[in-house]
Amino acid sequence: MAISGVSNHSYNYYDYSKLDSTSWEQNAKDQADKITSSVTGTSSTKSTTASSASGFLMGYQTRLEDVESSAAKLQMFAKDNVFQKYDEALRNAAAAPDDKAAADKVDKAVDDIVAAAKDFTSKINSTLSYLKNNTGLGSGVSAQLDTFKRSLPTDKTLKALGMGYDTNGNLTFDEDALREAIENDPDEVKELLGGQFGLAERVGSKATKILDSSVNSIMGGTSSSSNTSSTDKTNTTGSTNSTSTGTSSKSSSTSDSFKQFASFARSGAYNLSNYYAVSMLNILV
Repeated sequence: MAISGVSNHSYNYYDYSKLDSTSWEQNAKDQADKITSSVTGTSSTKSTTASSASGFLMGYQTRLEDVESSAAKLQMFAKDNVFQKYDEALRNAAAAPDDKAAADKVDKAVDDIVAAAKDFTSKINSTLSYLKNNTGLGSGVSAQLDTFKRSLPTDKTLKALGMGYDTNGNLTFDEDALREAIENDPDEVKELLGGQFGLAERVGSKATKILDSSVNSIMGGTSSSSNTSSTDKTNTTGSTNSTSTGTSSKSSSTSDSFKQFASFARSGAYNLSNYYAVSMLNILV
């Protein structure tokens, strides 16, 4: 029996028929994706463009570590490098000239050199493209791009390795040209590509040096201690020593390495919202 003056639907404070758990779930996923994108610097439309300084640092770290690893395969003084295996295969083939298996190992060693060089070229281009796509984050990124470019050799050296530059400044790689160079003058290829001052050493050591740099030096930002330096400079009664002290203070305040910061940021979006993360990010402004 209906109660007088009360609608039959008065108890229906919520229309449960309109609830859609699927849309709730999708909305939550979309929000999570946005957070992940801001932290990792990825997006569905432009995966090499970071949306924040922290995202850039993490993406840059990954690419530099890839360059390091790829370069090590080509460095003659590195453990288990491709040239070491090539020399070993040559010695075995020379000792058994009629052994087809030994000859096949030489061919396999050449294939490994070519594959390693191709991968190395790809890793370099990935880093160059990443820096180019993120120059909008500040002058520090542009400086990183210029520094990385300076580690690359001249056109003449690259040509001897079957490489060159395209119109965008990225490296090109000609597999057949490198094979021909190895056949004609393997010692020159080893020296130019994997020697002490070769391409792999130049670029690989540059990647290592950047990874060991401070966040401040990479992003070109200023730390809070710059205020101290500024005060010292504007103090007309101060001495040269006071300015020096300010500079020293700034250096010590940015001693946290790039890799430490990137590893911290990578541990999750939540960490980037806490007090310590905010303090670290302040030096990027």
